Amino acid sequence: MRLVDIRHRDAMSMAVAEIHERPVVVQLPAVFVLLAAPTTAGAAQLDRAKTRLPGKHYGTAIGSLDRFLAQADPAHLPPGFSQAEDFMRMTGTFSRVRFRGLDFDSPTIRGGTHQGVLLNGLHRSLFERIEASFLTGAPDPIWGGHNYCAPLCTSCNISGHPDGSIVELEKALAFARDRGVRLVITGPQRSADLGSYPIFGYERDRVRVHRVGPGLEAFKQKIPPALRAW
Repeated sequence: MRLVDIRHRDAMSMAVAEIHERPVVVQLPAVFVLLAAPTTAGAAQLDRAKTRLPGKHYGTAIGSLDRFLAQADPAHLPPGFSQAEDFMRMTGTFSRVRFRGLDFDSPTIRGGTHQGVLLNGLHRSLFERIEASFLTGAPDPIWGGHNYCAPLCTSCNISGHPDGSIVELEKALAFARDRGVRLVITGPQRSADLGSYPIFGYERDRVRVHRVGPGLEAFKQKIPPALRAW
């Protein structure tokens, strides 16, 4: 297993090469995550690494926000959330939007919806590099015949573990060793508030909170009052 700081000149190229073979552990400012290829094979790798419980679905780590929103159904986005710049103020959260019809389910889409986490800085650059490396691939069934290429992203822990998401390096390294992960990317920043990022669901006429997480109250204030479903 190799431990590499995200600021290392070769960190991103190493992550790109590795993720085409197996998942990578990455330290985000608030939590450790597993990234995997945006494919059926990548989802199966995450299933094995996490000993996944039934009924779980995987989000993605957004590289290109424009590509993420190109997958969304504009008729099911609320007023004020139709362009990339509208979502930028929610950097540090997962955005759940309608990607496909209500009857479509896959490892990445539940009832037609999919969620992606938006970060900035070096982490966003890493996600962009990984996403770009999959752009020429064939459309995968998990995306319903479309070609979406942001890396799959999930918490770095055994599914349903009582301790929840991993936020300490020692535990992340132990998980990586136990689950056969060969590359761990660490980061220089630590959020004052640790844990899995909050999830906001964007619907035609409202925005809902689907999971609490770091900075939730501040993010809630960024949603126009007329759209708040809380």
